[in-house]
Order: sequence, then structure tokens, then C-alpha cells
Amino acid sequence: MTRVRVAVDCGGTSTRAVLLDGDRVRGRLDGPATLSGYLEPARIAETMRHMLGAIEDDYVRAGLNGEPVTIAITAAGFVDSLRREFERGARALADEAFGGCVDAVVVVNDAVGLLLGHQADGVVIAGTGSSVLLRDRDGSVTQSGGHDWVAADDGSAFWVGLEGVRRVARDVDNGVESALRQAFRQTYGVDDARIVAMFRELAVAGPGMKADIARFAAGVCATAAAGDEAATGIVHRQGDALADLVTAGLDRTSVRSVVDRPIRVVECGGMFGDPFYRNRFEERVQALAARSGCRIDWPAVADGLDAATALASAVVREDAATRWAGLGECRPLVVWA
Repeated sequence: MTRVRVAVDCGGTSTRAVLLDGDRVRGRLDGPATLSGYLEPARIAETMRHMLGAIEDDYVRAGLNGEPVTIAITAAGFVDSLRREFERGARALADEAFGGCVDAVVVVNDAVGLLLGHQADGVVIAGTGSSVLLRDRDGSVTQSGGHDWVAADDGSAFWVGLEGVRRVARDVDNGVESALRQAFRQTYGVDDARIVAMFRELAVAGPGMKADIARFAAGVCATAAAGDEAATGIVHRQGDALADLVTAGLDRTSVRSVVDRPIRVVECGGMFGDPFYRNRFEERVQALAARSGCRIDWPAVADGLDAATALASAVVREDAATRWAGLGECRPLVVWA
């Protein structure tokens, strides 16, 4: 195992990274550059190379020059159809980064990275977007949702926020001063004279649209927790929709037949940081899953850094290709120096 590892977690709107020398943290990165699904494919390679610049500086300052480095990246935008573009970026890292001392680069979708890095039976991501992955007993992976907001993203902050925005728009049209309307003004820093203009700004399609709308999810959840009926309905509908995706995935896999132990399903994403949302979601899944006798444990993680670290520690030239081959289109990309 390489002593020096770089773990990178790229979500939909930001990137976090850590430089490890054994168990010692020697550098951190928290920035806006991200390998999201909105990044133009032609920019993937340059973004991969650019985003690690600060971590490379930490590597030098820590006196680690010449030490071999293994890099593991979990990226929301990594899908099989973009494997060639990501491979080009990974090859540039292997050839150029850290003074040419990179020995391997692993790139994997963020949800798959959580699944593998935590050796879990399943993963549920509920952040700006959402996704459900379940690993069958034969090692294959079944996905539910995660096809972006037009097709899916059930239970995500985007949909909670969008439902909230739409309810506020009805309140404005009807002249109703509601708790959600107040939360909208606070979230976006506007007064009543600017609310309609803010609706139009949020509607402008662009790389930041989902994140801008998702910002309102926290306000919707807080308003629901305070007892507002309209906000509560939104949170319940979205939590139930994501729970239904989980149980639909369970129905399609043999992991549901595991009754001798709890199924481990990792939760990740900002929506699970809200107790009101999380409790509704878990109660719904547990009630539906209990019909077949299975039980679920919900280990929660704040991000994919620990999973990326585990992948960087686990990649071995002799078995990486065969160990992950059964994952098909979900398999990690591995580039060796």
C-alpha cells in the first residue's frame, strides 16, 4: 500500500480533498471546482489537473517530495459514457501531478465509491440530487433514481426546494403571507418587491440552477419542523418518494432476503442532516422493508472522503481489474503510472 494517499470527493457543487501520509493529515482542500454532471466533457481533464493544485502545494510543504502517491477520486459526474474523458484526465494526473510520483489514479462515481469504500449493501444519496444503489449478493449493483432532475432526483434538496418555491409562488399570487413565504425571503435575501424577480432568476437554466433552488430546502425543512402544514407536506412527499425508490431497489435484488443480519445502507448528503426529513425517510423504508423480514442499519457519513481514502488504500495492481469487473458500467476507472 502506498504510504501517501490523496482522497478527493467531488459532489454536485463543491470538492473536498485530503492528503494523507500514513494516518497523518498533511493537507486539505475545500473548493468550488467540481467534476459534476454539468461540467463540459472537454473540460474534465483540465479540471482534474487544476483541482489538485493546492494539495500538490501541501505535498511539497510537508517535505514529501519523491514519495509515491495514490489518488482516489469519487465524482458525481463520473458515468460510463464519459469514461474516456475521465481516463484522459487520470492519465494526465498520473504523468504530471506530484512531480511525476503518482503510482495510480482511481476514479469512481460518488455513490459507487461510498458503496465500495464502506463495504455496504447499499447507498442512499440525498443532497442537491439523489441516488440509490444496492449491491446484490452476487456483487452486481442495482441503481434506482439518480438520473438527474428531469427524470428523477426524488427526495433531493432540489425537489424539496422546487416544491417550496412553487408553493411560495401560489401564496404570492393569492396574497397569502405564509411561513414558507417568509422562509423564501430569508433564504434569498429579498423583500416582497423582489420575490417575483427571484422566481425568474431561479428559472434561468445554467450550471448553478440546481444548487440555487436546492438552497431553499433547508428553509422548507425548518418550516416543516416548526409545524407548518404546507412545508410538512412537501417534506413528507419527498422523503416518501426517496424511500419508495429504496424499497423498489430492494424488490429487484436478493439482498432483501438477508435476514440473519441487518442490511447496511449508507446515508450521505445534506438532506440527511435534517432530522425531520431523515426520520420520515427511515420510518417509511423500515415499514416497507419489514414486510419481508429484513432490517436496515443506517450508517451516516458527511461526504465521500473516507470512502475515497479506503479505495486509495485498497487498490492493488494485481487484482483491481478483476475485483471490480463484476460491477459492469459502475466499475471504477484505474490508471497506473
